Amino acid sequence: MYENLTVEEVKSDILGRLASDIDVREGSYFNDMISAVAHEIWKNYQSLDAIVPIAYVDETSGDYIDKRCAEYGITRKSGAKATTVLTFTGVNGTIIPKAKVFLTADGLEFTTNETVTIADGTAMVTASSAEIGETYNVGAGLITRQFVNLSGLSTITNEVAKGGANAETDDSLIARLYNYLQNPSTSGNANHYKEWALEVDGVGSAKVTPLWDGPGTVRVLIVGRERETVDSTIVTKCSDYIERNRPIGAAVTVESASGLSINIDASVTIDSSVTLAAVNDAFESALRAYLKTIAFETYTVVYNRIVYILLDITGVIDCTALSINGGTENIIIGGDQVPVLGAVMVS
Repeated sequence: MYENLTVEEVKSDILGRLASDIDVREGSYFNDMISAVAHEIWKNYQSLDAIVPIAYVDETSGDYIDKRCAEYGITRKSGAKATTVLTFTGVNGTIIPKAKVFLTADGLEFTTNETVTIADGTAMVTASSAEIGETYNVGAGLITRQFVNLSGLSTITNEVAKGGANAETDDSLIARLYNYLQNPSTSGNANHYKEWALEVDGVGSAKVTPLWDGPGTVRVLIVGRERETVDSTIVTKCSDYIERNRPIGAAVTVESASGLSINIDASVTIDSSVTLAAVNDAFESALRAYLKTIAFETYTVVYNRIVYILLDITGVIDCTALSINGGTENIIIGGDQVPVLGAVMVS
């Protein structure tokens, strides 16, 4: 706001307001005194720039994002741990204690939620990830190791781990604040259901359809932070949260949007500054960003937009061929779908 203002300009303005018979030459008493005052005034002007991101919060506002959101009862989503079911085999009578640590091959830790004993050669127990985060949503059969080996325990395997969610980012929290301010929620209107859905860990966006199955019914479609489909654990958490807040009498259905896979095959001419692998990686990143922006907003993947994205990649001279899901037409997205990037091949 005042970044172009200098100490000398402040000093000159003060000197210009003094009586003409006062000695203000360099080295005079008044000049030295005003120099010090002008510097302090200049520092105050410079500090005013810090007020802008406090009064008008954005992604650069740091701790003030949470402070401003707190004024409206909006709190940052802290994230959630993933859960899974572990199955053990081993010697009958072997006790697997609560909080025993098991790991994936790459070191992701899960701890048992209760003590179980192997009977008839097997036992099952629920386990939670050591930390929050989507990283812990590991596939079936990947938790196979013990942190400390237990005698009598032969094998460990797991079901798919679900429900892990990252802590909310500044961008996401700001978006929720703006949505709250720009789309007022009252008395269980559609905005209210969207607001409730977005308050749940793991939910990145939501689409609300009132009266979707007749009077008194509401459907809430949800997706994750990257506009991907979500697992049943997050759907259940979202449904339970809405049930605790919704108006009496409403029948609410919460579902994950289904994913429409977008597969792209392209042939390009590139210059010597890049490799095909680098172009492929940059293209995938740009495509994910594009598909994220249209989820729940528009329902067409525009063929020419994909071509433009590819041509905008550094080092790409020309696109000689491109197909989306095997064709060269726009892809229509269903009302309960979101586009999800599938295979990308640039040659």
